[in-house]
Amino acid sequence: MQYFKIIASEFLHVFGALWLVVEATSFFISNEASMKVRSFWWLFLALGFLISASRLIPKRQFQFKLNNRDITIELVIGDIFKQKGPIIVGSNTAFVTSNEIIAPSSIQGLFSSKYFANVRAITDQIKSQVGEGTQPLGTTVAVRSSEKTGYFCAVAEVNDARVAKSNIENIRVSLAELWNYLSSNAEKEILNIPIIGSGFSRVSASREELAKEIIRSFIASTSDHTFCDGIRLVVHPHDIKKYNINIERLVKFIEYSCIYSIIPPGLGGAVGTAES
Repeated sequence: MQYFKIIASEFLHVFGALWLVVEATSFFISNEASMKVRSFWWLFLALGFLISASRLIPKRQFQFKLNNRDITIELVIGDIFKQKGPIIVGSNTAFVTSNEIIAPSSIQGLFSSKYFANVRAITDQIKSQVGEGTQPLGTTVAVRSSEKTGYFCAVAEVNDARVAKSNIENIRVSLAELWNYLSSNAEKEILNIPIIGSGFSRVSASREELAKEIIRSFIASTSDHTFCDGIRLVVHPHDIKKYNINIERLVKFIEYSCIYSIIPPGLGGAVGTAES
């Protein structure tokens, strides 16, 4: 139904423009000139088709700037590994890297297989920064390859069966700690972030709500100072239909949040320790 509304709207606009040109030509020039213009109705018809087609092609990238700040929030429909800049990777509090435990289709699994010949190199980098053992939620480490940097953030806890699990409150804590780490350790650039917590962390919240939580938390983290040029929330196109993500609603949420920079109670000053 929405497609029909768009097509009808554009054709009414185009032929309204044609009628205006014909009437103006007839009034200011002559009836003969008006008839000449009217004979080009097919050109207006083609223009209507072109405009309608362009509007029906889904946008794949949206960009907004935070009010009164040089910080952008982007929403991109695509592959996060094709975006320029570092990637935020949701991990677990034990920073398990084994291919036998980490799902190959997860962001961590894909990052490991794309940029490292074996996970041992990743494990060594992690241990050099946080040592061994379980870490608090939100602990973040930088994993660097020759092609891409990944900021591994512990967003889920792993049980004895090596199954990762999290919840919305854990995600909030992890995001606050993530921004805190990045404010001191990351380059000032656009950071790519998936909808963390939406996959193998088994968070019950919908992907749309998790995406909104990321946006809210990020805006709160920038309330005191700027630590990056912005974030790029990347949603894989297959997930939109599979998980019924309303992109139009999400875009409106991001736009509204950027205009008013609303920080929900309890999120103010998110850059800091989880205990503060």
